[in-house]
Amino acid sequence: MAQKKRLSVDPKASEIRYAMVHPMHSWEAVSKSFQCAIVWDEVKQQIEAVAVVAPVKSFDSQNSNRDSHALEVLEALKFPNVTFSSTRILGEGNALKVQGKLTFHGVTREIEFPITLKPTATAVEVSGGFTVQMQDYQIESPTLLGIKTKEDIRLQFKVLAKK
Repeated sequence: MAQKKRLSVDPKASEIRYAMVHPMHSWEAVSKSFQCAIVWDEVKQQIEAVAVVAPVKSFDSQNSNRDSHALEVLEALKFPNVTFSSTRILGEGNALKVQGKLTFHGVTREIEFPITLKPTATAVEVSGGFTVQMQDYQIESPTLLGIKTKEDIRLQFKVLAKK
């Protein structure tokens, strides 16, 4: 039996969310249309590597005006995808730290964030989250009525990968 294998992600049971806050309201947007590659070590029952590509246009906040404005602010025609590729996974068991490169709005930065694994005999659920600052990725904060949103974008994800 192969020691390491690429797991296939179930798009119906997987999602990436982002949340933002404006003084007048807050909102979330969800993407279920992303690609994710996970390398799984069968012996260690551990993730060895992960890579994700999420089209900016795939996020839906249930408000088409807000989503259109987000595409404009994020220059989605020029920078159509957000990507992440792990460089190192630290720890053992079901609580790990992932280090890697996040490319957003044409800027690549090293990030680190915790993930939680919930393995079963046939699948593994991977969940976690992190916050990015728009200024770190050369993004102007969107405004509503002349008031800017907060700088941070909170990302959360849940991926169900079949073994």
